[in-house]
Amino acid sequence: MVYNLNRIFVGSIIVSVLLATYFLNLDSILFYVLSICIFYEFYKSLIKNKIIIIFIFLIFIFFIYIFNYWINNYFFILVNSCLFILCSIYFDKYFKIFFILLVINILILISVLYGIDRDIIYLIIVISFINDTIAYIVGSNFKGPLISPKISPKKTWSGTSVSFLITSIILIQLEYSFLISFIIAISLFYGDIYFSYIKRKLGIKDFSFLLSTHGGILDRLDSISFVIIIFGLLNYL
Repeated sequence: MVYNLNRIFVGSIIVSVLLATYFLNLDSILFYVLSICIFYEFYKSLIKNKIIIIFIFLIFIFFIYIFNYWINNYFFILVNSCLFILCSIYFDKYFKIFFILLVINILILISVLYGIDRDIIYLIIVISFINDTIAYIVGSNFKGPLISPKISPKKTWSGTSVSFLITSIILIQLEYSFLISFIIAISLFYGDIYFSYIKRKLGIKDFSFLLSTHGGILDRLDSISFVIIIFGLLNYL
């Protein structure tokens, strides 16, 4: 099989940037750059009104700067994240609003987890990258039945099963329990499916093309979104 060289090249750049960010301690810069890009994608794909998006972004920045607010309301943010997922699915008329609120909550959780242990965030990113890469390689080579053609046209049982197994093994080797490892591994899948579901409702393939063949920042946030909530709960408990 011939792999997409552009996808490999862009993926290599993304990995290089993340490595540089980690070793040079540029977490804050990366966080704010990604946040700006995400709000840009809100504007391109969800709410095509610059004034509203800028207003929401300024409120977001305001509360991030008073960081103690989010620490003191950690459980509230976790509960809201789960609630926004359900509301975006069952309240069709307002799904865009609930999805935006969910993503903002995910960004807040990332910021909070950075403050607790920055290694958690990079672990989540690495696990997500490994999971997605294995699913892509196995699914592309072995193909087989699709899991949900209407929501995610390229996601196969073969790719998902192998990536789930390998991700679980890696987490177990990192001394996470069997149960937690399985929950984290399966949450990667459901995060991906959920974001694909939102994109199908919007009638788009990708949220943007900021990352070329990898889509936009939100397209990379998909699989880690539910994992962020899981790690948030683990640290809260």
